[in-house]
Amino acid sequence: MFRGRRKISDFSAEIEAHLQLEIDRLQEQGLSAEEARTAARRAFGNVTRAQERFYEQRYWGGWDHLLQDIRFGLRMLRKSPGFSAVAILTLAVGIGANTAIFSVVNSVLLRPLPYPDADRLAIIWSGLGNANRAPASNFEVFQIRQRTKEFDQVGGIWVTNGALPGDGDVEQVKVASVTANFLPLLCPKPELGRFFAPEDEPNAPNAQRPIIISHGVWVRRFGGDPGIIDRVVRFGPRSAVVIGVMPQNFRLIFPGGSSIATNVDVFYSTRIDASDPLGPAYLRLIGRLRPGSNIATAQAEADSIATQITSFDGNSGISNFRLYIYSLQAEDVRDVRGTLLFLFGGVAFVLLIGCANVANLLMARATQRLRETTVRVALGASRARLVSQLLTESLLLAFLGAVVALGIGWAAVRAILAVRPPSLANLGEVHLDLRVLAFTFAVAILTSALFGLAPMITVGRLDLLQSLKEATRPTGWTGRKWNSALVSAEVALGFVLLLGTGLLMRTFVNVLRVDPGFRAENVSTFQLPPPSYEMLRQLQQNLMAFPGVESVSAVSHIPLDDTANWYDYYWKEGTPTELRSTTYADHRSILPGYFGTIGATLLHGRDFTEADDAAHEHVIIIDDLLARELWPDGDAIGKKLNITDSPSGPYQFQRDWAVVVGVVRHIQCHSLTAIVRPQIYVPFQLAPRPMAIVVRTAGTVSGLTNSARKQVALLNKNMPVSRVAPLSDYVARARSESRFASLLAMSLSSVALLLACIGIYGVLSYSVAQRTSEIGIRMAIGAGRSDVMRMVLADGFASVLLGLTVGFLLSLVLTPLVAGLLFGVKPGDPENYAMILVVVLLVSALASFLPARRAMRIDPLMALRHE
Repeated sequence: MFRGRRKISDFSAEIEAHLQLEIDRLQEQGLSAEEARTAARRAFGNVTRAQERFYEQRYWGGWDHLLQDIRFGLRMLRKSPGFSAVAILTLAVGIGANTAIFSVVNSVLLRPLPYPDADRLAIIWSGLGNANRAPASNFEVFQIRQRTKEFDQVGGIWVTNGALPGDGDVEQVKVASVTANFLPLLCPKPELGRFFAPEDEPNAPNAQRPIIISHGVWVRRFGGDPGIIDRVVRFGPRSAVVIGVMPQNFRLIFPGGSSIATNVDVFYSTRIDASDPLGPAYLRLIGRLRPGSNIATAQAEADSIATQITSFDGNSGISNFRLYIYSLQAEDVRDVRGTLLFLFGGVAFVLLIGCANVANLLMARATQRLRETTVRVALGASRARLVSQLLTESLLLAFLGAVVALGIGWAAVRAILAVRPPSLANLGEVHLDLRVLAFTFAVAILTSALFGLAPMITVGRLDLLQSLKEATRPTGWTGRKWNSALVSAEVALGFVLLLGTGLLMRTFVNVLRVDPGFRAENVSTFQLPPPSYEMLRQLQQNLMAFPGVESVSAVSHIPLDDTANWYDYYWKEGTPTELRSTTYADHRSILPGYFGTIGATLLHGRDFTEADDAAHEHVIIIDDLLARELWPDGDAIGKKLNITDSPSGPYQFQRDWAVVVGVVRHIQCHSLTAIVRPQIYVPFQLAPRPMAIVVRTAGTVSGLTNSARKQVALLNKNMPVSRVAPLSDYVARARSESRFASLLAMSLSSVALLLACIGIYGVLSYSVAQRTSEIGIRMAIGAGRSDVMRMVLADGFASVLLGLTVGFLLSLVLTPLVAGLLFGVKPGDPENYAMILVVVLLVSALASFLPARRAMRIDPLMALRHE
């Protein structure tokens, strides 16, 4: 491999030695030196051919050819720095965009969840009435565990807010109530201590509670003390004993809508029994399939179990109960799969457009090198050898483009991380790993084959005789028709990508225009663990005295927040037993004045007052959706609903009849683009829960946050304040996914449009250069400058119009695939087509105008001398 030159020189010396021996023999026979040399060479044959055969038959001859091709290719790229820079940068942009999006796809869609036996983990949703992804009750979990044969474990979790355990400053954190077998489903072992055992399930209300803490709490609260296990610490109003510490990298990855935070700080055990068929549903369930089982068989079993639960007690009111089994991996990415696949398709289009551009550059370059290629063929170079050389040059371009693409991909990944929505933020770290590197260079090899086809086919169709006669004129694939075909392909792909981008941009605009049912401007919020009613009222009065504050109230669930939701079924008077558990509504606990504080509209009736407590008739306020559903032809005020409240204390649920005293306009609580459930509002006295304080101000009020913390500390020094944020942040987060998709799509389409524009400009410029003599003749025999401009523009727009036609046909097939990402606009919206058509035509006109103006300024005399 490395001593090839020396071996060839040795072989040449050997030939010369044989020749000299023959010359000496002939001279001894009486021939002169010149005659002897001539006769010896005649007898030996073609020395050069012998050397070539030796070279070709050597073991590493193919390697030498490759090295030669690489050296020659690098020299050719160095000779044309402008061409090389444009080609490499074009490929780098296309490959880099693919690398960045594939990095996200790899992290979110392809990489297994960081749990043991992740492929066997499934999420189990309950379905009841109008809720298909609902949590389960203790009773339902008990029945599933007793009857399943497809799952070897079924565990549950519920997450809420609570105080940080231990001594020191009070801090509100995420606290999870879990079944004893839940954590072993997702984690092999704790960093310290042990997991929960069945005997850790609480038996007495005031018993010392075993807890497991996160690694973060262990470090910042207890200094990473290895002796933390079995230590008794303060946890809320009572004591707890620490039995375990979770690993540092452990996090919970649950689907959107499950209200399970990624980072939970404290876990405690909950008891599972079959005591109350109508108990509250609050547990999110995870199951591990038995070896050999699958989602389909588990779903069939779940259907049977749901039927048994429905018929378990004919008087229980459980009807229309369902169970849904989904792969945890697939369910986690349900909300983002469509967006990522659209973006992945978009970057593929950008790469194809880039390949078309580079192919056009290579064809133009092949025409310039036509004389060189013809001479090489005439001197004996085989077509296979020429194709090998051209393929090597294409691979060099692709390899250099891939190297630059890694830098572009890295920068693009950083940009994506900066704007990614919460639905992507919880699904793993996005980085360039070995799989991404392999993908990048695989794409580089594939693209080199794509854009390298054009010059290779040119060699395959080379007419040696014709090329020797007219070595500067384009033939075969180097003709204008193939350049135009590639431009048409660029326009078609760019048109489809622009259409999709236009749909997403209009979706984002529509999301911005959505009325959420409240006014978020100048409203600040912060959250508290369950406070007393007296503390809430006093805090309300103290904050109202602060300058600039217009109103203060509280709600259990801030609109568009991702905390644990609270919803339950309801029924009106006269509803048959079998229909009492068929419809759900969101429940919200509020203080008087809440609707006015957030700018919601009370349509009928009245707001709550201090007298609306457990000692008086229970009252509720419902939204207009629920009012129209239950009483479409009459007034809802004064009607009764059976609901769940907890007048005895937090989470002490009971069913009560409550009178409707008001109707409020529906508030978008879960999404800006979908109405999930109607809403029922309950006075705080009837449903004490963790609360969020909402404060409306006349404008920006400095020092409000610090004052609020001080007021809370004055009323209860052990009451932590958390999640201090303006209400507008929640609205912005709800818009983030639509903004993410539209921003990335707009970036990709801008690149695609720029590349298509460069392609049109390059082809027309090349055409003008090739037709300089023709243009000169036309102008010499009377064609005006305007005629020349029309001719060049017609060439350009012929390709553009063909591309638009193909793009339109492609869009009829592809744009319906993004229907799930749209809001307020349809895939076939003619307004969108018209807008994108105008954009493409304007950009094409600009790209065509510059070469046309250059053609118009050609001097006929100089043009006739061009050849």
